[in-house]
Amino acid sequence: MRMSELDLNDSQDDSESKTAFYISFSDLMVMLGVFFVMLLSISQVDVGSFEKVKTGVTGNTSGTLVELSNNLAKIVEDDPDVSGVSVRMAKDGIRLVLDTKALFETGSANLKPQALDSLEPILLSILATKYTIDVEGHTDDAPLHRYYRMNNEYLLETNWSLSGRRASSVIHFLLQFGFTEKRLRLVGYASTRPINRFDGKKGTALEAARANNRRVSLLVK
Repeated sequence: MRMSELDLNDSQDDSESKTAFYISFSDLMVMLGVFFVMLLSISQVDVGSFEKVKTGVTGNTSGTLVELSNNLAKIVEDDPDVSGVSVRMAKDGIRLVLDTKALFETGSANLKPQALDSLEPILLSILATKYTIDVEGHTDDAPLHRYYRMNNEYLLETNWSLSGRRASSVIHFLLQFGFTEKRLRLVGYASTRPINRFDGKKGTALEAARANNRRVSLLVK
């Protein structure tokens, strides 16, 4: 028995419908795959990089790290009383670099009196946001092995402990300034993350590199 023209048309319509469904379903799977890849990528992107992309797409910097970075840089530029700090937008957040020469005596982890007072306008701006701060201590590569006294005990001081203790001193200041413990994190890097490489440097060039690498960084993220 030959299939009627009507049956043939119905069969073709069903086939086209199924083909259309499969194509749509395939497109959906591709879109879902792309969506999950984007989620995975975002989870691995630093906050600074993500907010840069967000700002570039939306054109709106309001309430972002980009806006805060611009505001902090303007404070440093316009206020002559704010000194000893540089501000830049990094991939992992806003990085404020403090020169330890202005904060500590050589080899000491005790903040100089009023050492951070000039940063009050910057700290107030950060305090008004939801962002956290990683306080990072950095030293130079000069070997350090000595003992210091604390609570009637003598403890071994190395570049690792010195970088951590200096970061701790800054954290205690920030706590007194009004930051909560949940917004602060202490990191001591010793000489493992230099701004200027030490390799092959001698004399004044080496001392200049070491001076640049002795710092405390505030990473706002």
